[in-house]
Amino acid sequence: MDNQGSNHIDRRESPVGSDTVEAWTEKKQGLNETAVDIENNDMADKKYELPPNGDKGELEKQEGVCEKACLRDEPEKSGPWWKVCLKITACFLGGILFGIALEKTRVFEPNVIRDQFVYQRFIMMKAFLAAMATGLFCLGMMALVPVTQPVFQEIRGVFINHQEKGLLTSMVGGVLLGMGMTISGACPGMVLAQVGAGVGKGWALLTLLGCLVGVALYAMVEPWVVSFTKPANPYKKRHLDDWVPIPYAAIAFAFTVAIALVIFGIEYAKPWETEVCEYRHVNTNIVQCVQIPNDPNWTFFMTLRAWPPWAGGILIGLLQLIITLSVGDTLGGSSSYVTVVSQTLVTDRLREMSPYLNRYRTGLGNWWQVVYVVGAVVGALISAASSGTLGTVPPVSGAAGFFGGLIMLFGARLGAGCTSGHGLSGTALLVVISFFAVAAMFAGGTIIGFIMWGAARADMANFPLNYVTY
Repeated sequence: MDNQGSNHIDRRESPVGSDTVEAWTEKKQGLNETAVDIENNDMADKKYELPPNGDKGELEKQEGVCEKACLRDEPEKSGPWWKVCLKITACFLGGILFGIALEKTRVFEPNVIRDQFVYQRFIMMKAFLAAMATGLFCLGMMALVPVTQPVFQEIRGVFINHQEKGLLTSMVGGVLLGMGMTISGACPGMVLAQVGAGVGKGWALLTLLGCLVGVALYAMVEPWVVSFTKPANPYKKRHLDDWVPIPYAAIAFAFTVAIALVIFGIEYAKPWETEVCEYRHVNTNIVQCVQIPNDPNWTFFMTLRAWPPWAGGILIGLLQLIITLSVGDTLGGSSSYVTVVSQTLVTDRLREMSPYLNRYRTGLGNWWQVVYVVGAVVGALISAASSGTLGTVPPVSGAAGFFGGLIMLFGARLGAGCTSGHGLSGTALLVVISFFAVAAMFAGGTIIGFIMWGAARADMANFPLNYVTY
């Protein structure tokens, strides 16, 4: 980095349209010293460089393929031990809150997820939209407040350059992700909540195993995928505000209001209390979703079986602040599976065979997600135990759980994002590709959902109980 005088401030063009990222501070005003490099900042100590020229092209990575998770912290740059402990603690506590929110809203239940993709119940949609709106509002505020503006610009620049895949690849990955979600009755984050809440008294572990296998399969074909799907030319306009002459914060707040109105409309048409139900035979030939109300004599909110889905969604959206300010990253979940699978590379020869997995092995930039999802398991366990629902939620079949999990994680890694990565973080950052990926996810889930719905109707005596359980 060139130093052009004592009053020079290092400026680097960010890949976010006309916005410019300044180095966070100078060592001392008026001194003939180099401005502090962005890489040495505590909130941006990951292995990457922003392009020094005005090009909106992709970040020049230190290690080959531009996957977001390869932006890992070097051990010597992680900071003092107490600071690392604080970051890990923040991620773990955030994960606990995530698990509690998923369990209390009932959005983690396989039948709720499958019903969403055939539009019979809207618990998942309400929670998802509430989390998205809250994330938009939080990041919009960060973009306005001077103290947090550099952090916002930093995470936005990193997110948009996290991979070399184009729109088509992200959409194909989204379709596979949605299909896997319907088949398994889960998503990458909810799998951990299902494990913690004892879905099927342990059957959710088969879905978790399928997810890990899906990551391993993707790692085998990743070099081929990247070589054939990398866009010939980088996209010049990657954010929504690159396309319209409106500041990010204004768009974010407008979206927040619009989404809130949509949630209100859905809630008016389908009150959440009526959707907290369980499919049962009311007689030999008729199955109904029997409503399960909360205990009217409850004394502590954690003992409630269900919370309003929008309340849990708001809690999840607020976690965006915790993660952003603690580790300088955005909400995500599927990369944690890659970090876990990468631990199988126990020799140098194996690491050479899979550079993709090797990039995820070490560093706080990779391991924070693992800590986060472990917290989600603990949070769901605490929540289910508090309300007496531990191990009471029925699972899907073992085959559906395993193969659905496999397809789901393969799609998430192909598209480089899941319901949290693209759905909550990408859309909150107004990344255009993320909006297409989320639409593709719902399209894939809906297509396979109605195929399964139609097949289940062949046995009307058990329909739709057979749809949500096979």
